[in-house]
Amino acid sequence: MLVALGLETVDEAVYREMLESPALGVEEIAARLATTPDRVRACLDKLFELRLVQESFEAPGRFLAVEPATGLQRLLARQHAELIERQRQMADSQASFLRMFAGAGARVSSGGGVERLEGVDAVQRRLQELARDAVREVLTFMPGGAQSAAALRAARHHDGQALGRGVAVRVIGLEGVRGDAATLGYARWLTEQRGEFRTTASLPPRMVLVDGATALIPLDPEDTRRGALCLSGPALLAPLLALFEQTWERAAPLGPGGAGDPDPLSDHERALLTCIAQGHTDESAARQLHVSPRTARRTMASLMERLGARSRFEAGLKAARLGWL
Repeated sequence: MLVALGLETVDEAVYREMLESPALGVEEIAARLATTPDRVRACLDKLFELRLVQESFEAPGRFLAVEPATGLQRLLARQHAELIERQRQMADSQASFLRMFAGAGARVSSGGGVERLEGVDAVQRRLQELARDAVREVLTFMPGGAQSAAALRAARHHDGQALGRGVAVRVIGLEGVRGDAATLGYARWLTEQRGEFRTTASLPPRMVLVDGATALIPLDPEDTRRGALCLSGPALLAPLLALFEQTWERAAPLGPGGAGDPDPLSDHERALLTCIAQGHTDESAARQLHVSPRTARRTMASLMERLGARSRFEAGLKAARLGWL
C-alpha cells in the first residue's frame, strides 16, 4: 500500500517490522529482512524524512514507528501539497503554451489551422456552431472561479444543445466554484443532464475542445472579451487534448447532489473511509464498524464511484483532498 505513496518495498518492510517489534535494532531488522544494516539505515532516513518514524524521547538515537493512521495522514497531506504544486506548475506551462498559440495566431494564415475571431460576438457565434455540430464530445476548461450570469446562460444553452443529442460534455472548473451558488447550480444542472463536472486547484486559460477536431482558446487569457483563436488539425490539437486529460485525471468529481454540501458523507461512510485509509480491508473494516462485509463492500463501491477512484487507496487520497476525512 505504501509503495503508492513513494516508499519502496524495503522501506515499507522496515516500517512494518518496527511497528510489529518496536524493540528491534538495526541489526535485527536487517537479519529479518535478509538485507544489510546500511540498507536499513537508509530506509530509516527516508522514513524519518516522511515523518513515519520519530526519535525516541527515552532513548535518543533510537527510532520508533509512528502509529499507522497518523503516518498515513501525514503522507496524504504531503502528497496533497505536492499534487497542488504539480497542478500549479502544469497550469503555468499550459498557460504559456496557449499564450504561444495566441501570439502566433496573428502570423498564421487562415489556411494554417488557426483562425482569429475578434470580439465576444464572433466567439459566441462559433461556440453555437460547434455545439450544434458536435457529434462525440465537448471538453471545457472553466477558469476564473465564479462565472458571470451571461457566461452561465451561454454554457447551459450550448451544453444543453450538445447533451440533447447524446454528446458527452466534460467541464473542469476551479475548486472555488463550489462556494458560488450560481456556478454550482450550473455544475449540478450539468451532472443531472448526464454531463460531468470536476474541480481542481489551478487551471490554464479558458479552452473548449470539440470532437478532437476543433479548439477555441482566448487571444488574451487576461481579457477573454478580445476574442479567440479557433484551432484545427492534429498537430495543434493533440497536445491540448493530452493536457485536458491530464488535468481531468487530477481533478475531483463534483459528487452526488452537488459539491459544497456542508457534510457530503454519512457517519458510516466517513468511518469506513477512515478504516480503509488506515489499511483495513473491507472485511476487517466491517468488523470494526459492526456491519456485514457485503454492506462494507457496497458502501465502498458507492464511495469509489462518487470520488471517481479506481482503487481504495485512490479513494482515500481523493477523500483527504476534498477534506472528507
